[in-house]
Amino acid sequence: MAATTSSSTSNTASNAPNTHQNTNKNKHHKKPLSKGRKRYLVKSMFRQAKALERQGQWRRASHKFHQILEMDPLDAHSHLGLARLQARREQAHHRQAPTPQSATSNTTTNSTSSARQAFERGTACCPKSIHLWQAWALYEETHGNLDTARNLYEKALQIDSYNPYVCHAYGLMEQKKFSQTNHAQQLWEHALERTSTAALVCSLGELFLAQNAPEQARELYQQHLPHLTTDKDKTEVFLAMAWLEERYYDDVQTAHELIQNALKLHPTSSIAHVALARLEGRKSQQHGGNRSTKRAVAKVLANACRHMEQQTASTTDEAPKKRHHDGGRVYNAWAQLEVKDRNWDKARIILAKGIQRYPKDPMLLQAAGSVEERVGNFSGARDLYSASLAIEPTAPTLVAYALLELKRPSRNHHKNNNKNNNSNNTVTTTNNYDDYVKGLLEEALLLDPRHGPAYNAYGTAELKHGTAEGARQIFERGVRAKCADAASIYHGYAKMELSLGNVDAAKAMLRKGLQKAQLNDVGMDSQHRERALFLSHTLGMLELNSNRPTEALEVFVCQGIDRYGNSSQLLLGAALCEAKLGKQEAAQELFERSVLVDSKHGQAWQAWGVMEMRAGNISTARKLFDCGIKSAPNHGSLWQAYATMEGRIGDIDKARSLFFSGIRKAPRHVPLYQSWATLELREDNVDTAKRLLTKALTINKRSGASWLIAANIEQRLGNDGLVGLILRRGIECAPTDAELYRALGEHLVRKGDIDNAREILENGIEVNPLHAPTYHSLAELEARVFNVEGLAKLNKKASQIFNNNALQPANPSTTQAWGANIRARKHNKVPKGIAALAEKIVEDDRSQSLEEYDDEMDPFEALESMSSSFIVEGDLLGDLLPTTTGNNSTKEIS
Repeated sequence: MAATTSSSTSNTASNAPNTHQNTNKNKHHKKPLSKGRKRYLVKSMFRQAKALERQGQWRRASHKFHQILEMDPLDAHSHLGLARLQARREQAHHRQAPTPQSATSNTTTNSTSSARQAFERGTACCPKSIHLWQAWALYEETHGNLDTARNLYEKALQIDSYNPYVCHAYGLMEQKKFSQTNHAQQLWEHALERTSTAALVCSLGELFLAQNAPEQARELYQQHLPHLTTDKDKTEVFLAMAWLEERYYDDVQTAHELIQNALKLHPTSSIAHVALARLEGRKSQQHGGNRSTKRAVAKVLANACRHMEQQTASTTDEAPKKRHHDGGRVYNAWAQLEVKDRNWDKARIILAKGIQRYPKDPMLLQAAGSVEERVGNFSGARDLYSASLAIEPTAPTLVAYALLELKRPSRNHHKNNNKNNNSNNTVTTTNNYDDYVKGLLEEALLLDPRHGPAYNAYGTAELKHGTAEGARQIFERGVRAKCADAASIYHGYAKMELSLGNVDAAKAMLRKGLQKAQLNDVGMDSQHRERALFLSHTLGMLELNSNRPTEALEVFVCQGIDRYGNSSQLLLGAALCEAKLGKQEAAQELFERSVLVDSKHGQAWQAWGVMEMRAGNISTARKLFDCGIKSAPNHGSLWQAYATMEGRIGDIDKARSLFFSGIRKAPRHVPLYQSWATLELREDNVDTAKRLLTKALTINKRSGASWLIAANIEQRLGNDGLVGLILRRGIECAPTDAELYRALGEHLVRKGDIDNAREILENGIEVNPLHAPTYHSLAELEARVFNVEGLAKLNKKASQIFNNNALQPANPSTTQAWGANIRARKHNKVPKGIAALAEKIVEDDRSQSLEEYDDEMDPFEALESMSSSFIVEGDLLGDLLPTTTGNNSTKEIS
């Protein structure tokens, strides 16, 4: 580049008059620059090059670095600046047109890499520059050339074996990429003999904690704290010490004092303020419920915002607006507290204040975009994401933008897709995923190859819009990257395996994820702890669904509550385990703790109330349901359970009133209509039952229970010919509902069509091998025709799957059957077929997709509603369920 510039300059000069004469004169009379003058020019030009780089004028900045090196080939700073600039240009080049192939392959292994050439020239000219060797090593490590990076680190240590930066970076690579913890420890301890830095002290302390040696970590912190030279380093070590005292010694008071010491040194440290808020939240959670915890955290964050505003009040009004300040982190944390309670307006106000004070904080703009997206302002969200990316492209913002485009493609992409699909004018999100969203997600991983949520979002999107194998490859990339947020990777990976019916593989992923998350959570209060909590919750629910309540209880308590504190979901899971084991008093205590932690947790109120109702404690159950609907008035399952109970004890008017009120609060909760229709059918109000059922099927025609009730209505009216047609239509719309197969099979048996009945019942068992009533119906059929051999085969198959003893581990066949059931659900699509009769019952609402339904799921029917996992059918704790829930809704009327 420098040679080209020189030649062009000389060509231009040749057009000027007396060029040859002037050139000869300069050649003979130009004086060499003095050492001081050259040094001055080099520094001045270096500042110019860095300014051009910050302005995005990378070509001009590169040319300026080349000019410096022509003047002084031994200037190590310019060699380093040029090499880093070339590395950034390489990254930006791949970012312009990212593809899965370019991201997964090692694009910089080519020896012609500009950055690598710059590092080679720099180290050749300045072989004693330790910064050049270290930067080159980091470059190679980032691009996966670990052996090369190791050799470069060793060369740097030959220059200065105690250099703290080289030792720290080298040790991290040895620990994270090679699992060589002993070598990492040696490097860090060696560097600390000469220099104390927060990075070395905290990394070594985390290593001691991972080795279950908290006393060594405590001694390390106390030993090196007085020798740290900057307030920033001391603040970081104070926070590490605070986490150690709270987590490993249960000394909350000392932890509080240590965080206060950090804030005295660094009053505007957002990390310290957020750490103090989290500590206050955990303290409050131990003594009160969710509301008091929120008040405690919000108070700390509000005070932190006021304190930082006072600290910067002496500066000009424009100063905070022109610089990027991490104070935005406090506003972000405060807003997220309101987001959790769905207080969107409060979150907007807080974020607006933060953006006003720190308009160049990209994460504040991203958080504001997320809130706008949650309230349905998609164009506003897109604008905020774009503004954030314009300031600084970050992986979280790119992931948020990608997910928004996947769900709500912008008009520009609609037009592009229409141009590319001449045969189809309909725009599909699949095309948007292939053409645009993939690029955004790959760009996020280029910016941060260890960003766990990006792999999670990418893998989940690929599973939905691509292939299962492609999704698995993406999650494997995340595992190999050893992300800091391990919980995101392994939770997403487990969800994928679960959705494919690989239950054992999902459990293995969750266990591995818990191990990784705990290792990443040893040294400091991590912002990823809440996501790690979902690992233990999902694993516990999987064990409980596998009829392993003892193992599930251990997961909920030992790996969940004991580690992450009182979580309403974890406490509910533990309560369900105790109920399954028959320990009602223990279950009651856990239910109470669950609703104290989060009074708005409707599923906890419902489960507790149902348990009391089953035990005959009607008065207690009524009080629990009353409290529940006051705290979570939009939770449809609460209204359903309450109304069902009142109907059973004979208070029909009150049951109707509760159903009516529940539908007003949760108008799209289909089980409410189903249960009310069942009640009216019992009272011989057939027309009312039909109207309710018509509404239920209009909302969701894929609910098998609605078709079952419809068939029972026609059976009650004596329209025997319509019953079979309705049940067949129900199977078309809900092909994985085993209860429909059982009802149709029994209907055919009553008509004497034994062969077709057997085929239908066998299909029902194939669809859901865990549905016990279908086995019973088939057994009755075989007994009716004296098929002894068929009975023996059926009994053998059932005994392999079902285990009625909750204290005994479930048979492996149960897990296999469960997996088969999940895989069958993946094909839950409505085929074209006989629909004439169904049109008489209900007018199909074909303008709505099932994905738009906002039905609340019953806590016992779905994992998704409790832990963001995939829906898994199964009679989880069926002894606690009311008979009008889910597929059992027709048992009383059949």
